[in-house]
Amino acid sequence: MDIVNISTAAPGWNWLAGRFADRPEQRWTHVSTESMPVPGWLPRGDLVRRILAARAACRVAQSDDALLVSHGPRISLYVELANRRQQRRKEHLAYVFNYTELPQGKKRALHARGLSTVDRFVVFSNAERAIYARHFDLQIERMDMIHWAVRPPAIRADEPPLIAGDYLCAVGGQGRDYGVLVDAMRRLPALRLVIVSTRAAMAGLNPPDNVEVRFDTPLAEATNIIAHSRFMALPLRDAEVPCGHVTIVSAMHLGKAIVATDSSGITDYVQEGVDARLAAPHDPVSMARAIESLAADDGELRRLGENGRTFAREHCMEDNAVDYFDRYLKSRATAVSR
Repeated sequence: MDIVNISTAAPGWNWLAGRFADRPEQRWTHVSTESMPVPGWLPRGDLVRRILAARAACRVAQSDDALLVSHGPRISLYVELANRRQQRRKEHLAYVFNYTELPQGKKRALHARGLSTVDRFVVFSNAERAIYARHFDLQIERMDMIHWAVRPPAIRADEPPLIAGDYLCAVGGQGRDYGVLVDAMRRLPALRLVIVSTRAAMAGLNPPDNVEVRFDTPLAEATNIIAHSRFMALPLRDAEVPCGHVTIVSAMHLGKAIVATDSSGITDYVQEGVDARLAAPHDPVSMARAIESLAADDGELRRLGENGRTFAREHCMEDNAVDYFDRYLKSRATAVSR
């Protein structure tokens, strides 16, 4: 069978192919938007790359039992639109189905129509199952929830810190409310924060002297910053935003306690007093109190961090993604044999 992955990742990436290398009946292929030849001057080049990659993936998936696996909601949309134009539509699994901002108006209608025939979706929180089913008029039973599952971050035990001294960190740009975090840190001049984010996420903010901001940071450097921090802060935009899973799991694997906005989008990962401290949305005072109390308690930092590490080892290892996909393939084979 052909398993064709379609993503915006580097051309050399092929998801879980290496973990299924002992199955010669499977032919894995990766189609990357980065491989699509689009002139730099062309308007909306990213959109054109998605369309071209989607069509290329459907051309590759020629066997009767081929499976398309798309990674990201927008590429999933264009894969399915191309898929429906084929003489024989192929089964389509939309993996990493996560929106930072839900499309509205005409875009919502386009996504709802285009995604209506996708066979299954994979989301990383139970809140997203309800949100996307409601927003796009999809059956919630077609959405599978698994925890974000990856290998633990690679960092040597003796790797020196990029940033000297004592600090807490905040990493990531999607769905964040750094205005609340920056305001909280103004109330905590004795503490130091390092933010690793995007310029868009920090636009219009004027951080105080105890906040350092880094942009365009390579993954290895961001990992080092998390690993050598005392703990991590995760300020989210509202009480329902389903973002921060990647950052949460990275911090957990590294044994770091977390202070986060109390959001239904992350309750599958963090619990107050178990592996995190939670702050009210849009409330810099609440965020400052949570940060201050945790910074003053080394024992609590260790306890929450170890609980998070235990959770990540049980629910968020790459093995969990392999197990899910293996079950998916077996259920697919069972359905075909009936």
